[in-house]
Amino acid sequence: MFTKRMPSSKERRIRLLRDDDDLADCEFLVGDLASEEPRLFRCHKMILATASEVFERMFYSDFVVVGPVRVTDVSAASFERFLRYIYVYEIDAERFLPLKELGELFYLADKYMMQDLTDEIVGHLKRKHNWTLGDVWPMYDLACIHENLPLLLLCYEEITKYAENLFSVGSFYRLNVNHLKRLVILLSQQPHISTKLIFQQLEEYGRRNNLNKTNEPEKFLKLVEAANQLDFNKLSMADLESGPAVSYLFNK
Repeated sequence: MFTKRMPSSKERRIRLLRDDDDLADCEFLVGDLASEEPRLFRCHKMILATASEVFERMFYSDFVVVGPVRVTDVSAASFERFLRYIYVYEIDAERFLPLKELGELFYLADKYMMQDLTDEIVGHLKRKHNWTLGDVWPMYDLACIHENLPLLLLCYEEITKYAENLFSVGSFYRLNVNHLKRLVILLSQQPHISTKLIFQQLEEYGRRNNLNKTNEPEKFLKLVEAANQLDFNKLSMADLESGPAVSYLFNK
């Protein structure tokens, strides 16, 4: 006679997350009313507390939680994936996650101080993601926002390898201006990427974002700061006189 197979710990935890109405002792109402109908998640304080010091303080301190915890800064889909990681230590994605969901998972990992989740997301990128040129700049922005060194290194590898082609991708001009300085420092150290090319791209970035009109002086100064990382001694006299010497970046 065969013994009936008992559910695994993973199966039990997934069942707790999806179906439990008896042991659940906290609730999260997730979603922004402006974009989607909020979704209710019934969870377990002890499981959440063992995953995150933030949850431990939330549920096992003098802080009093009354009613569902409202979460409006991420989608319900991202929060469900976040909870799955807490319960069974996997983000459950066969394919590359959309950039929006990746960003929200990074945000949740930071918010709830879960370094292991951050590491898992980067591992997912290494295992699952077939990088395209269109992915690199948004990923670079994401890495800078979260100061995630492993993801930055992945981006640096792609940027230094394909810099000239990447400059022709429209998403370059949507980069956060605060992240340009770090990028210029990286690119200026690559002997195969010319100072002239980098400077031309910075000028074009400014024009496409209307920074040449100084409507946004703080962003304009960030762009100038990035350009000042370049070594203009590497330019020929002709390129210097037709470039930086007459550029709107230095002649406002």
